[in-house]
Amino acid sequence: MMGRSWTPVLLLWLTAGVGATAEVVEKQVKNLTNKLLQVVPPNDNNATVTTLVMEENMITLNETDQHALASYPSLEELHLGGNRIRTVPAKCFSGLPYLRVLSLAQNNISRLDHQAFSGLVFLNKVDLSHNELTNLPTQLITGLTNLQILNLQENPWNCSCPLQNTISSMRTANITFGGPQMVCVSPHELRGNNLLEAAPLCSPSAPTEPQQAAATCTEQTQRSTATLPSSQDNKSTDQTPVLGNTWKFTACVAALALTTSILIVLAVKGPSWYKRFHNYRHRRLDREEDWGEDDFVSTAFQHSTHGTVTFKAQHGQTEEEEEEDGYFEDPYIKQDEEQAGGDLQAGP
Repeated sequence: MMGRSWTPVLLLWLTAGVGATAEVVEKQVKNLTNKLLQVVPPNDNNATVTTLVMEENMITLNETDQHALASYPSLEELHLGGNRIRTVPAKCFSGLPYLRVLSLAQNNISRLDHQAFSGLVFLNKVDLSHNELTNLPTQLITGLTNLQILNLQENPWNCSCPLQNTISSMRTANITFGGPQMVCVSPHELRGNNLLEAAPLCSPSAPTEPQQAAATCTEQTQRSTATLPSSQDNKSTDQTPVLGNTWKFTACVAALALTTSILIVLAVKGPSWYKRFHNYRHRRLDREEDWGEDDFVSTAFQHSTHGTVTFKAQHGQTEEEEEEDGYFEDPYIKQDEEQAGGDLQAGP
């Protein structure tokens, strides 16, 4: 009887416990899909969010977004697919130390910094599909000891040796590449091939760094040995371009010296020339003619203490008409001549 009485109580307790657990799980997931968000909203209430979904928005992962993501320190999954992300800067997710799943699919990412995933030691899966990536940094997976899955399909890959070497190092780290469509777009000879099939093609032909250094040294030694016997024969030929440019140098020096001399002369003589030109005045000599109606001439002299003294001619002494050339005859000289003539006539 006691066992049957406790059965309903036990069932009620289990139902309440399951409901509470479901409520806790619902609070840990934050879904902001297709909300027209331009920036990541910060976690203002300090809730323990483990999964953050912000797909189909307008997020660009700028500095504001990075600071907002740091307010979710307990985040384990971050889904940013279908946004407007073009680049992933260095240490962009460093504030999410427990992040395990990161989805950046269906963006416009064309560049990944080699420290884009720095500090994510628990990162297990990264989705970079459907972007504009052509290459991957060699040090991208440095420190990602738990990375297992990397989705790279639907990108315009440049399957040259740098990318192939990066893929080879990722294979060595036991990373699985998800998706079958990892097609090469360039170079032309590998266009249309699968990236994973093109990766081994660079290994046999690509020499290691010691081999490249040795080959370079050998090539330089051969070139030096081959050109040594003919260096003296070509000595005059090598000097020809230098001698041919001598006249250009001389002309430049002469032009510079001439220009400098002109500037010095202008600086020295310029002020005097300007002063002479500025002080130049063209004055016209005016001739004053005084024609009186009473036919008399008056002359005035100004004295410093006695004022003005005026001499007037006697009545009957007229002024001779002005000659055509502009000269005037003095009436006093004419009067003296008339008196002298009269004395000569009265004398005998």
